[in-house]
Amino acid sequence: MNSKERILNTLNKVSRDALPRPEIELQYPPEVLVEDFVRIAEASGTEVFLATPDTVADTVRKWSRGGDIQSCVPGLQDEFPLIFDEQIPFDREKMPEVFVAEAAFGVIENAALWLTDSELRARLLAFIPERIVVLLKAGSLVSTMHQAYAIIAENDPFGFGLFMAGASKTADIEQTLVKGAQGAKELAVILY
Repeated sequence: MNSKERILNTLNKVSRDALPRPEIELQYPPEVLVEDFVRIAEASGTEVFLATPDTVADTVRKWSRGGDIQSCVPGLQDEFPLIFDEQIPFDREKMPEVFVAEAAFGVIENAALWLTDSELRARLLAFIPERIVVLLKAGSLVSTMHQAYAIIAENDPFGFGLFMAGASKTADIEQTLVKGAQGAKELAVILY
């Protein structure tokens, strides 16, 4: 018997009692939900705006600074139509400079936004536009990623989805910070 087999045999003889997973139940008090989300989002480089449903379009327009805006959000498509063509995904003429989507929910602990195929219409739109605006209902905030994954497992366990948090940033070995290498250079969240 070699040393590997001896070690494995010894380990197999050790009795291991199955332990239940700990219950993690962190809840932010309702009065700090929005405040903490805003603080954490801004720390990651995201611009956050508070709006009402009536002022969302104006807020998008002001933040875009005149860029080409396209949206897949019902209620904003008349004003900011989505002309992006999924059949020709890299057509520069049809790629929005500013893309507007709505998150299913947001996570307070890291200011992450959950987007799925139904919110994006085309997955590419979460990564290629220079600037992205994500609308988020203040009532759809959850405290932790544990709660977020519970919602995902319950509602859409096998579909496509992604968490987006902050604008894309990366640094190389020379410690040069590059924005927009893997996604949008700028991210704004409009809480309403």
